[in-house]
Amino acid sequence: MTSAGEYEIRVADDDGDGNDALRSNKTFDTVSVCDTHVVNDRCAGEASQGVKRSTPTVAASALGEKSRQFWREFSWREASGAMGDLGTFLPLLVGLSVECGVDAGTTIVFTGAYNILTAFLYEIPMPVQPMKTIAAVALGDAPLNSNEIMVAGLFVSGVVFILGATRMMDTFNKLTPLAVVQGMQVGLGMLLARKGFLLAVYSSSDTSQVRNMLGTDGLLVTIIAMCAVMYISAPEYPSIRSSGVLDGGERSKRRRHYIPTALILVIIGIIMAMTKDGALDGLSFGPATPKILTTSWAEAKRGIINAGVPQLPLTTLNSVISVCALSKELFPASPASPSSVATSVGMMNLLGCWVGAMPSCHGAGGLAAQYAFGARSGGSVVFLGTCKIILGLLFGSSLLNLLDSFPKTILGVMLFSSSLELIGMGLKTKPGWQQHQKYLVMVTAAVTIATKSTAIGFAAGIGTHILMEVQRRVEC
Repeated sequence: MTSAGEYEIRVADDDGDGNDALRSNKTFDTVSVCDTHVVNDRCAGEASQGVKRSTPTVAASALGEKSRQFWREFSWREASGAMGDLGTFLPLLVGLSVECGVDAGTTIVFTGAYNILTAFLYEIPMPVQPMKTIAAVALGDAPLNSNEIMVAGLFVSGVVFILGATRMMDTFNKLTPLAVVQGMQVGLGMLLARKGFLLAVYSSSDTSQVRNMLGTDGLLVTIIAMCAVMYISAPEYPSIRSSGVLDGGERSKRRRHYIPTALILVIIGIIMAMTKDGALDGLSFGPATPKILTTSWAEAKRGIINAGVPQLPLTTLNSVISVCALSKELFPASPASPSSVATSVGMMNLLGCWVGAMPSCHGAGGLAAQYAFGARSGGSVVFLGTCKIILGLLFGSSLLNLLDSFPKTILGVMLFSSSLELIGMGLKTKPGWQQHQKYLVMVTAAVTIATKSTAIGFAAGIGTHILMEVQRRVEC
């Protein structure tokens, strides 16, 4: 039962306990015709008596209610889900810091703040990831410096912010066939799975050197971690679920869903990292000092042309369109809208990049990763953001050696496992889908994988969609 002005959301059984779960209790807010009279439905008595409550008071009340809701829903499984996207975040953060001079301490603090703000904004485990194309260009054969990286991030964020603020992103989303979006999800998931596998098995990016069997970054760690993750996350056989008998095997599977896999792996990884020579060298107390961006026209031009322009399609498609489609699938009660996500990406970087924080965005891969390891509410990323801010303020950029020592084998296993969630969601067909829609998914996914580009995959999918529409009209 709920009181007046409250409602219950029940979601499908995603914990494997056989029952629909009470998702949350929320309170509707009502705003009167007069701007100065904002009342809460829960306080109907006050409303009838004309009691005035200021907007800041109501906002603070809503914020407090969300905080209590996150706390009620928080569990070890949520904490585990918070760690799900570290397989992408840590390698790129370390690479950009070591090779390009990006301030790790400032980035950790700012991305932690992004995590907390987006948690309260969306109430789902919305991820905060590095802008991957900018990172790839910056770490390539012609590396970029920190200023060029920041300018590229500002350029992308400015464009995306305008698309979001004017709601053009919503229009773009409506014009994009869902099958094309799911094809991009499959393709991106495959690319992430490949990256995770290579990271876990090979010690060099060109696959010329397989890891040694023993050691903190050895194949034995990969095998043990992979077996543990696959055993815990693999679905049960249909015969067990459909039998309707609550036997010991079913109960065991349900218990396995509550094991905080990613959290355990991260703790083990930190312990292993601390045993490496030099991992704790230079570790000291004190936050990093943010530096205001000052750049030249030459640096700005190089950053925008070489990294900003290539990043723009990926941010638009994966960080906005695809992540919104995935949020609607995973969290139908509170999906994120394309315009709000685009505005969020823009605002994050239009502030953070000016003081040296790594260009960041949201992403379907990150959302799938956090969901796969147990994140079901905004509380998981509040936990992650709080951990980041505490570590960033305590140790600043001196954390870099320790982060660089974190076992790549564990990060690779986490990335590989979480990518399967994204692939699975992309392959999920919708009721009423015909063969041409499934074909569109396959074409988009295949081109994305072959070219390693979601932008080219998207173009191929849209082109195929147009051709099939022409074919349909000709035949009709």
